[in-house]
Parts: sequence; C-alpha cells; structure tokens
Amino acid sequence: MSGIYGLISLNEQAPDAQAWVRMQEAMRLWGTDGNTTWQSHQGGLGQARLLNTPEARFDQMPRWVEGPSLAITVEARLDNRDELCRALHIPLSEQAQLPDSELILQAYLKWGEACPDRLLGDWSFAIWHPAARKLFMARDHHGNTSLCFWRHGHQWAFASDPLALYAAGAPRRLNELFLGQLLITWPAYHGKQTIDLDIERLPPAHAMSVTPEGVRSWRYWALEDTPVEHRRDPREYVEGFLSIYRQATEARMRSLRPIGVTLSGGLDSGSVTALAASALADRNERLTAFTAVPRYDAQPGVGARHFGDETQLASATAARFNNIDHVFLSSEHISPLQGFRQQLAKMAEPVHAASNQFWMEDVLQQARERGLGTLLTGQGGNATVSWTGAPALRSVVQAWQHGGAKAVALQKLPFATLRAAHHLRTSWLGYRVGDGTAIHPDFERRLGLTEQRIQALGRDLSVSGSIRTPRDQRLATVKPGASRLGDLWARQGASAHLEVRDPTVDKRVMTFTMSVPDEVFTPTPDCDRWLIREPMQGLMPDEVRLNNRRGRQSADLGFRMLACAPEVEVALQALDGSIAAQYVDVGKMRQAWTDLQNSITPTSTHRAGSILLRGLMAAEFINGLAIS
Repeated sequence: MSGIYGLISLNEQAPDAQAWVRMQEAMRLWGTDGNTTWQSHQGGLGQARLLNTPEARFDQMPRWVEGPSLAITVEARLDNRDELCRALHIPLSEQAQLPDSELILQAYLKWGEACPDRLLGDWSFAIWHPAARKLFMARDHHGNTSLCFWRHGHQWAFASDPLALYAAGAPRRLNELFLGQLLITWPAYHGKQTIDLDIERLPPAHAMSVTPEGVRSWRYWALEDTPVEHRRDPREYVEGFLSIYRQATEARMRSLRPIGVTLSGGLDSGSVTALAASALADRNERLTAFTAVPRYDAQPGVGARHFGDETQLASATAARFNNIDHVFLSSEHISPLQGFRQQLAKMAEPVHAASNQFWMEDVLQQARERGLGTLLTGQGGNATVSWTGAPALRSVVQAWQHGGAKAVALQKLPFATLRAAHHLRTSWLGYRVGDGTAIHPDFERRLGLTEQRIQALGRDLSVSGSIRTPRDQRLATVKPGASRLGDLWARQGASAHLEVRDPTVDKRVMTFTMSVPDEVFTPTPDCDRWLIREPMQGLMPDEVRLNNRRGRQSADLGFRMLACAPEVEVALQALDGSIAAQYVDVGKMRQAWTDLQNSITPTSTHRAGSILLRGLMAAEFINGLAIS
C-alpha cells in the first residue's frame, strides 16, 4: 500500500524545510513506485507510491485542486467503486482509468466530512484547506491502514509510518502506560496512543479536523450499533453471508501483481483461500499459499486438545484447487530472537505476539521474493466469520457447565462486588496483575496497573471480567474503533513492498455477522461456527471444515528456543544492569528459560513466549531507545 505524509504550518510561519526533506527520505521504503510531493509556503503533502491496483497507474497524488482551493493526498484501495461511481455520476468511459484516490476526492467534494462512512476498503487521506488553515484527515472503518501524527508548536506532521515523524523531529519519549499494558496483555493500549508519548494514532473509523483554534476528532461508525436480525429460515443467513464474504474476498483481489495467502489448518484462512482460489481459477490465474510448519515435534508444546502441526489440514485445503502453489515455511533460518529483532528494526516498537515474528517475517520475505503484490489473511475471523456463538455466555446453565460456580459468579455478581473482592485479593493476598508476565513488579506498582484494571472492571471491555454477553466478547475481540492490528499489518506489508488484506474484517462482513443471532452460530451443542462450516461445503474438504480441534501458532517454540540457546543466554546477560531491567523482571524471564530447558510442556512453551520473548523484545527496544 502507498504511504502518505505531510508537514503543515497552522500559522504564518513556514514549517521546517529540513524536516520536510527528512520526512520524504524516511517514507521512501513505502514508495517503490515513486515518491511525489506537493508544496506551498504553508507546508507540503506527500505520497510514497506503491501501485496496488490496475487503476493506481493513473494516480496523480498529491495534488492541488484549483476550484475548491485544496490540496489532497491519498492512499487507498476502494472496494465499492461501482457504487461510488454511480453516486458520483462518473461516466463508464472514465472508470477504467479512474484511480481510487480521485474517487475519494470526488466523494469529499460531494459529501464533505461525511464522506468517510461511504468509502469501503483500506484507505486514509488528508486534505489541506490553506485559506481556512484547516487540515482534515480520515481513515477506513477497520482496514489495514496506518496514520499517525505529531504536533510541535505551530507545526502539524502526519504520516503512515511513525519513522517519518521521528525524521521530522518528534522526540522518542517512552509511553510507559502503553508499554506496561502491552507487557501484561491488557489491550487497553489499543486506540489512539502509541509507544511514543508525543505521537498519536488515528484509530479506525475516525476522522479529525485540525485548525489553529484546536483539534476535533470523532468516530464516524460504530459496529456495536448493529442490530440483531431474526429470520425464520437459518439458511437465509448462510446465503446472505456467503454472498457478502465472497464479495469481500474478491474485492481484495483487485491487484496489479500476483496474489498470495496465509494458509493454516483452520476455517478462517482456509475459507479465504478457498474463495480466492475459486475466483482466480475463473481468471486462469494462480494463488500462492504460505503455511508455517514446525521444524520440531510440536505436540509437547500444545497438549492433547490442540494441534501444532497444520501441514495435513492446510494441504487438504490447498489440494482442493489445481491453481494453488503451496509453500511450506519451516523458517529454520530465522530464530525466534532474530524474528523479533527484524520486527524492531522495521517498526521501532515492541509487539504483543513476539513469539510469532520469526514465521511472519519469513512469510513476508518469501512473498516479496516471489513478486507478490497482495497477501490475503483471515486473521480477524474469530469474532466475525467463524464466531462460535459463545454459548457459555448465553445462559447460567451453560456457564456452569463451562466453568463451574466461578464462571456463574463472574457473570452474575454486581461489578461493584467484584471490584471490592479484587481489592481484598490485592491487599490480603498480594495479587498483582503482572504476576504471570514479564513486567517488573516495581514498574507495575509505579503505574498502578492493578488498581487501574480493578477500576476498569465493568466499565471497559478490555478487561476480561467486564465481559458478560456474547456481544461483549465479540466487541472485545474485534476492538472496533480502536484496534491497532491494521496499523501493524500496513507497516509490515510496506516493508515487503506489498499489501496485506483481510476480508474477514470487511465492514460488510463484520456488520452482517454481528447481525446474526448468537444461537445461529451454535445450533446444537456439538456444532459450533455453523455460519462458516455450512456454506463451505464443497469449497473446503470436510476434514478441515468439520474439524473441532484448534491449532496453535509457533507450537514448536520451545525446541526453537533451545536450538538457539547461546543467543538466548547472551540476550539475558545483556539485560543485567541495563535500563530495561527497571521495566522487565529479568529474574522471572530467567526462570521461564530454566523451566523450558528442564521440560517442554504447554505451560513452559506459553511462558517462553509471553514472558521470555515478549520481555526480551520490550527490553531490547528500551535499551535501544536509551542509546538513541
């Protein structure tokens, strides 16, 4: 995907010219097909271009528009071009050479600041009105898009990549709350905050207006407002879902270069693969499918209820179609530590899934080497296309069957009572939210994370104890209007000169699946995820479609860590006496390493990822920040 950036002065003083030059240079990674700018005495706009669709070849962003006297820059892939062309009265003869960026401009000229909700796809844009000294920015509903910003005095800088903001002069001041929440797996860090105290992110489904008088930001779409629709015949849900899901998948296949897909043994990526392969077969085109496979025995790290080797099920899905080139990646050349270090080098921030970075880096590298322009995923499917219906949250009986008296109490006791109980647990038993994580206890206490989590109970769905209904669970998983996964995927895709696209979080798919009653997803006790299993008949093999076991990513992590033991030892030793040791619990990380060396079990494997690797990634980021 292309990247956009800009540096604007909100008063008469011109912005820093050298900062503008540095921003352009920092965005070159995104601009494999060009890096163009528009500039005036009040500032400049830029687009680092990646030709992502056939129509993008005619893109002329950024540019000045004479009539309304505005400048605009855009990065976009629109999925409802036909609908927009009709509404905007674009002649059919002009549509083939009409880039998506021009459609966004025309939509803004017609509907103004109300236009974002009409634009489906993955996109972001910025429009500068020099006469009014007004900057308008917006981004998509829930796509793989990144847009962050920094204000310094009279200057306002924005970019798809925070690296451009650092180049403009944004200081690297650590946002300790973000880091703390990341370390304890509290997803409250999703939203507008970033790892940098001075840089904010424009979350999905948000728009923003900036003037000398102030900043106004608003959310223009809320998934949680979707009403539930009850239909007499359940098959109507299946027919409607398959039509929308197919439409969302095929819309993401409008690509100038070949298409790939990440393929596991599950329903989400498997269904995306099946729909994409079927559509490409009609065009006599091929699909490259990447499956991460273990180097070592994966079963000790996952236990009897799960499976860690997805080779067999992924192969069954791929074999269903003659136009799939199936690539197995064991990633033996990238250690778990090298994986997160490559991520840090590109993104300059730690991430939650440190243990998955080695195979994710391998997929992106392989996709780039094969010249792919689009990589499809099904990452968002758990709460949309393959939602379980959450039966344990639908009745007291099912809650009891699922988790006993504790589960019932958590659902039925008043939140005030639960908060009081947690306070007693903290004061009498010494419980802290960081006990099972890599966070240093002194750092956790200084931030007051335990107390913050208790106060958020019943008020914020990012706290698991606040979840009491199936809809609560779905919203907590999707994080509409807040999720930062699209931001991460956009930047990771840019590093591989491609776009990562996910049809499972298409606005139409999300809205439709949210409207389906939860009981439809689980029509009988022994059948869950019915809405995806039923329409995939004939498209996916039954051994995958009807499989009830769950796969585990990086299941052989324990053996991979042992294989690079000297690397782990050196990394731990480097933390002694470092500034990072004030933030992460090095002793707990060493204990997780010792436990793994003693025995590879599901518990020791989990702790190797959630404590050891996540702690190391955060620590190396902090130490690198201190040096810089």
